[in-house]
This record gives sequence, C-alpha cells and structure tokens, in this order.
Amino acid sequence: MGGWKKLWVGVLVLAFLRVGGIAQAEEITLRFAGNLPLGHHVTRGQELLASLIEKKTGGKIKVQVYPAGQLFADKDMMKAVPSGAVEMAEVTLSQWTGLVPGLLLLDLPLFFKDRRHVWRVVDGEAGEIMKKDLEKVGTKVIYWMDYGAAEFICKTPLRALEDFKGKRIRAIGEMGTEVIRNFGGAPTFLGAGEVYMALQRGTIDGATSGTTSFYERKLYEVTKYVTHADYAFIMFAVVMNLKKWNEIPPDLQKVIQECGLEAQAWGRKECEKEDQECLELLRKKGMNIYNLPDQERERWRAASKPSLERFLKRSGDRGKQLLELAEKVR
Repeated sequence: MGGWKKLWVGVLVLAFLRVGGIAQAEEITLRFAGNLPLGHHVTRGQELLASLIEKKTGGKIKVQVYPAGQLFADKDMMKAVPSGAVEMAEVTLSQWTGLVPGLLLLDLPLFFKDRRHVWRVVDGEAGEIMKKDLEKVGTKVIYWMDYGAAEFICKTPLRALEDFKGKRIRAIGEMGTEVIRNFGGAPTFLGAGEVYMALQRGTIDGATSGTTSFYERKLYEVTKYVTHADYAFIMFAVVMNLKKWNEIPPDLQKVIQECGLEAQAWGRKECEKEDQECLELLRKKGMNIYNLPDQERERWRAASKPSLERFLKRSGDRGKQLLELAEKVR
C-alpha cells in the first residue's frame, strides 16, 4: 500500500502542477504600442480597447498601452509588429503600403465621397481582402481605426496649387508623398513626433495630417495657417502580431474581436466630433482657417490624377479589384 500511496501522491502533485501551468498560460500580457499623445482620441481608443479586453476576458488578457511613441515611432511599426518586437499596435496604414500595395486605395486623394464611404469600403469585401493581405505579412487586423480627414498646415497660406511650389511639406506615406509632389510641393518624410521641431527650426514649411493631431501636438505654436480641404481620409488600424494572435485560444480571440468592434464604433463617432472641435480650437488659438472652395478643389482633383495611375501601377490586378469594390459602395 505504501508504494501505491506514493504513486497516488505523485499523480496528484503532477495534476496540481499541470493545472497551475495551464492557469498561468491563460494569463496573457500584450504590449500595445501607439504614437499619438495622451488625450488624443486614438490614444483614448487604445485605452478603451485595453479596458474592454481585460474586463471581458475576466483578466485572462491584460493589455499594457504605451502611447506617444514610447516603444516605437510610427514609421517603425511595419517592422516591429510582424517581427514580434511588440504584440499590438495602432498603425498608420499609409506607411504599410510597401508591404501591402492595395492599402494605397485608402490614401487616394479626392476619391472618397466622405468618411462614411471609407467606412463602407473597409467594412465590406475590400476591407476583408486588405485584412487577408496584411495577414500574409504577419499581421492580424483587430479593427480599423478612423484617424480623421487630411488637411494641410503651413507657415504661409496654401489656398491654390501655385502656393505649394517649393514648399517643404511633411508627407504621410507613399501616396501622401505623391500628392504633395503633384501639387508642386517638396515632400519630406518625418515621424509624427518630429514635426513640431522641424516646423520650429524651419526645416519644413508645413505638414499634412488631421486637425486633432495639429491641436494635440500644439503645432499652432510654430505655424499659422490651416487649409481645410478634407482631401483624403486617414485610416489607422489596430493590429496584432499574427504568431501571437494564433497562440491565443479561439474563445479569447472572439472576445478580442468583439471588443475591437465596440472600440471601432466609439472611435468613429469620437473622430468625427473631434475633427470639427479641434478645427474651432485651432481658430481660437489664432490660426487662420481657409476653407477650400469647390472651384479650387476641382483643380486639386485634376492635379492628383497621377496618384490614381500610381495606385493601379503599384497594386496591379489587386488594385483594380479593390477600386471596383470601392466604387460599388459609393
């Protein structure tokens, strides 16, 4: 009996250790990198998602948010996420077009009817195709994050195409670079956190981004003019390293996706509201706001035609497919 007792005790100990090991494995910690300042709606969206995931998984998944470029600059995310250097991130899709050329669709200037047209695209068949293409480079999309309408900020007024001539303007991504060049400007590629100092030192004359970024990054302190054109709609995404995603049990994956949809809905409402609020806050800070008239908008549209040609050349048959799907939901 003594031998059996020892064997039984051993089995119980192994069972205890096994259960303990499983329990420990179920406690997952995800580092969630971001680049926008504290208080920006994108960062608050990250915080909301982290809170929802921890709550709805009963603490099995803990998400640690690192905003304002604490882990990686926005331009470095396309290496950091697929490589597993960070588990999660909010990313500027404009900077991922080298990996997934089809994403250039989302940056086409003066193409989308309005921001709801963009939502219909990413929520539909085109969005599913782009998600699958991102998975091919080691990245899982949790949800699409609306950053806001693209505007121009500059030390001198940008009211007509002629005003862009020779201006050094910080661009976002491949298509943004193309647009500024087509308008007659000299595009410059900088990380978002570098723009304030570059404007202050005169390294650049202006930048393109959303009004929320202009305000939260206090660019009104180093420049004076905003051209309110809504010439494009900037899409971000919340993504996860695909290998890490595949390690998460299916039931918890489902919870993460549900939390993502909730955060996405919140983010869209908040983005639309803050775009307008920040425009008025910039005005109150003494900035001159110029609303682009329809006649000049048509000139901009004509000047940006090479951007569509570049998109189709870069993305091939996939680009034609995505363009057709985007037109169907116009």
